[in-house]
Amino acid sequence: MFLHSFKNTFKYLLREKAMVFWALFFPIILGVLFKLAFGGITDSNKFEAINIAVSESAMTDQNFKSFLDAMEEGDYFKITKAENKEILDTNSDIRAFIEEKDMVFTKKSGIEETIVETVLNDYLQKSEMITRIMEENPQTDITKLLDVKDYIKDESRTNMDPINTFFYTLVGMTTIYGYMWGLYVIYQYEANLSVNAKRNVIAPIKKSVSLLASILASWIINFVITLIFIFYLDKVLGVEFGGKMPLLVLLSLVSSLAGVGLGILIGVSNKKTLEFKINLGIAISMLMGFLSGMMISSIKVIIQEKAPILGKINPISVVTDAIYSLYYYESTARFYQNIGILIIISLVFFLVSLFFMRGKEYESL
Repeated sequence: MFLHSFKNTFKYLLREKAMVFWALFFPIILGVLFKLAFGGITDSNKFEAINIAVSESAMTDQNFKSFLDAMEEGDYFKITKAENKEILDTNSDIRAFIEEKDMVFTKKSGIEETIVETVLNDYLQKSEMITRIMEENPQTDITKLLDVKDYIKDESRTNMDPINTFFYTLVGMTTIYGYMWGLYVIYQYEANLSVNAKRNVIAPIKKSVSLLASILASWIINFVITLIFIFYLDKVLGVEFGGKMPLLVLLSLVSSLAGVGLGILIGVSNKKTLEFKINLGIAISMLMGFLSGMMISSIKVIIQEKAPILGKINPISVVTDAIYSLYYYESTARFYQNIGILIIISLVFFLVSLFFMRGKEYESL
């Protein structure tokens, strides 16, 4: 009977085309809109190596040459050798001409030109400081002065795209949007809510078995939809997730259960119409998304500073933070902490739902 209930519920839920649209295609449409709105921001803000020209005489100073080589290797400068500053007139890509390490020519005053001058001034100041130290104390071991060891190991990804967090929030919203599956399931088992529920109540099968089978069906559907959406973001829209797909599958599995649990709670907590409950779920999901930074990214930071507990009890925020931690950190400790929080949230949803469902009796059906 368990498999029979599971199969029937699975077919019933998939026949609800409106639910499939809101659960899967609506987030996909939002993802495309996000890509169109934010896709060019990263490219426009990406730092590109600045084209500069350097004279042969400037390169005779080995220390200065090593400095320029390091800057070029780090993709800060793109160096071209030139004889004089006339290259500024003949090559429009060149932003500055370095005749000597303390003599820089630019054709105009702009951001790139200012960066070149600032970097060179910083080099000259440090170079003069080292020279002065050596003059005052010739016995100073200059290698110890330059060889500064960093005992803090940074294992985070320094090239984190801030736009990714909007898509991570969208994943969280998608998985919690699965509340609709849980809501429709409970709608079929609360006799005061629908005709089908009355039939299920008097059916010759234990209600708990049938309900568990239906919850499992809704959980699997929500889980699969979440995976499809993540695959779409990854392969079609090119959103980076850190390459830890097995952990993303685990996150989708747990968060999908939280979404179903939220739907069941909304369904049993009041006696309003189905339309009211659907709209209530949409409002709750949108509020969670807003507090997670989906509309305004700074909101998440404000919540973290002023009321961090809101971030811990908001499943969309927890999902977003879990994906963020997978991308940004090598350690998975923070990720598993978020998984634990999602499990607790899911348990709370189901336990509170049981509180509303316990001992319900109907005078007539």
